[in-house]
Amino acid sequence: MNRLRNLGAAALAVAVLGLLGTVPAAADTAVAARNLPPDGKTLSIMGQDSDTLADYKRDVLDRSALGAPAPGGVTLYTNLVLGGSPEPLAGMTGPANWGAGTVDFNSTLGQYPDAAVAVGLYLSDATTGCNNQPLRAIIGTNDSDVTSGSPNLVTRYRDKVDEMVTRLKGYDRQVFLRIGYEFDGPWNCYNADFYKQAFAYIKGRIDALGATKVATVWQTAAWPLNTSTDHPEWNYVVTDPHHFDAWYPGDQYVDWVGMSSFYSAGSVATQWGCSATDTAPAALQDRVLDFARGHGKPVMVAESAPQGYDNGAGTKSCIMRKSPAATDADTVWNEWYQPYFDWIAANRDVVRAAAYINTDWDSQTQWQCADGAQAGGPGCANGYWGDSRIQANPTIRDRFLDQLRGSGWANG
Repeated sequence: MNRLRNLGAAALAVAVLGLLGTVPAAADTAVAARNLPPDGKTLSIMGQDSDTLADYKRDVLDRSALGAPAPGGVTLYTNLVLGGSPEPLAGMTGPANWGAGTVDFNSTLGQYPDAAVAVGLYLSDATTGCNNQPLRAIIGTNDSDVTSGSPNLVTRYRDKVDEMVTRLKGYDRQVFLRIGYEFDGPWNCYNADFYKQAFAYIKGRIDALGATKVATVWQTAAWPLNTSTDHPEWNYVVTDPHHFDAWYPGDQYVDWVGMSSFYSAGSVATQWGCSATDTAPAALQDRVLDFARGHGKPVMVAESAPQGYDNGAGTKSCIMRKSPAATDADTVWNEWYQPYFDWIAANRDVVRAAAYINTDWDSQTQWQCADGAQAGGPGCANGYWGDSRIQANPTIRDRFLDQLRGSGWANG
């Protein structure tokens, strides 16, 4: 599912990983949360589908000559939307594919037995009218569409929440549950009040069912475009200084602050070269970190990859219109990867987990984009992504693995 986003008026995002060097143990005193890595380290996570993770194991981890550290965690996705296809909790109950790679929890967790798992939980009914029915059912509103029937949707959704939590508890490993990930991405069309209440309800069930290894993650898209500015009450105006406050469920419900980070300081000119942003992407990411610091929460970079770069083909492009131009590994590294790792190292007081998406996006139908196509238009529904597999380029691979060998990382 990997995002299940229908772009519409918007498009996408990008996330982060990285850390190098020794981190003082005192870093743990600044933030506190369930599943926090010890000694001020940052948990390395790899994703984001079972096909990608199987390929990474075969092409990188199983090649003993590379000496690659195993990731400390893996990323997978599931959904909690009744009445559609695939069924709720797909990927957990059996293999599923939304056009973004197969998701099969049993297979991946078997291949990575010692890894934590970061789970993206999709709660949007964006493809069927944006009525926020899943959220309203979970929180138990008095609306006829969720209270009618026997059993009604409130009962059915809440049963599924308990089933999900029970399954996550049964994995008996650290779980990071990204509830309604990218909550402020306009492609998800969440209502902020419903979202906050649903988040709180799910957290309550985690605690009630004794799932003590399941941490909640509140993940912003960090999308640098204002949307629906004629309806500021919808809370999609990211330049509003109170934007994050409007979506925050509360310290008692949030274990981790999460974010998507697909743009680094050196790559913005390439990625956004054909389209203007309403706020500087790097500055927006720093706002997320400051918000987390203000609430004493650690940050998970829940999604990250060099969007618009193709490590296999050796090209780079603006993300809002596919127009690839030749480049080389040194340029790609210096524009995206090095600033990415540097940014994490500079903010290691709060960045305590980072998930990299090691995917050939062009091979997955959800992310394909035709040459010259405009993001959100025919042939490019979700913008241009490229190929972020580190094994697609030996130079990128070797430098990436060198970073992960740094003592600041918590690997598998």
